Amino acid sequence: MLSIGKWQNCFHVSKVVPCDPCRSFDHVLFSSYTPPSTKDDLLIYHHSLAPEHKFPTGIHDCHDALLWAIKNSALLNATPTRGLLVGGASAGGNIAAVLALLARDTALNPPLTGQYLCVPALLPHTNVPSHLLPLYQSRTSNIFDPVLKDMAPGFIESIYGPEEKSPLWDPYNHPDGHMGVARAFFQVGGLDPLRDEAVLYDRKLRESGVLTRFELYKGFGHMFWTNYPELEESKEFSKDTLEGVKWLLER
Repeated sequence: MLSIGKWQNCFHVSKVVPCDPCRSFDHVLFSSYTPPSTKDDLLIYHHSLAPEHKFPTGIHDCHDALLWAIKNSALLNATPTRGLLVGGASAGGNIAAVLALLARDTALNPPLTGQYLCVPALLPHTNVPSHLLPLYQSRTSNIFDPVLKDMAPGFIESIYGPEEKSPLWDPYNHPDGHMGVARAFFQVGGLDPLRDEAVLYDRKLRESGVLTRFELYKGFGHMFWTNYPELEESKEFSKDTLEGVKWLLER
C-alpha cells in the first residue's frame, strides 16, 4: 500500500509469491477504506512475483513504483507532502519495512509519513542474533496457525532466492540501524508464527527513537481477518486498521 497525499490514494504490495490469503487482503483491507469523497482515487499495484522473478526484483519494482507515484502525483490527484505511506501484509510487510529504510537512506523527498506493517515477516530465522533466540520462538511454537502451520523453514527462501544478509531481505539487521525511519503501525496475530519478529522489530524501532503503535490479536493467526471475516475480532481488526492509518498520517 502506498498512500499519497490523502490516505485514500494508495497502492498495495502484498506478496512475493502467489498465495490465496494475500490475494484476499486487497479486498478486505481496501473495502474498509471507504473514501469520503468520490473524487478520491485508489491505485493498487502488484509487483513481479517469484519464482519467475526472484529477489530483489519485487523490491526494485516497488521502489520504482513509489518513485513513479511521487513524480506523477498530479496525475493521481494527490499531494505527497500531505501524507505518504507504504504498507503491506505478510511478505508485503517485509517489503514495506525495506522501502521505509530505503526512503530514509536515499533521503526520499517528500519523506515518508509512516509504514504500515501488517503480520509482517521482518527477521529471517537464519539471521536471529544469538542473544535474541529466547525471544524468537513463535516460528516453531505457533504450530496451530491455520495458514502457516505447514510451512517448513526455508520454504519461501527456496522460491524467492534472497541474499541472506541483504538489508533488502532482512530489515531488522540493517547495518545503519533504524534511527530516522518513518513511524510504524503494526497489526499482529498472537497465534502467528511471525509474531515474535514483529514484537522484536517494534522494540528495535522504539529503541531507535521511532514512534510505533502495536495491535496484538491474542489467539488469532496469520491473515485471520481474511479467512474468517464474520468474526467480531475481524471487524475490530478493520476498525483498528483505519485508526492506525489515520495515526500514521498525524503530524
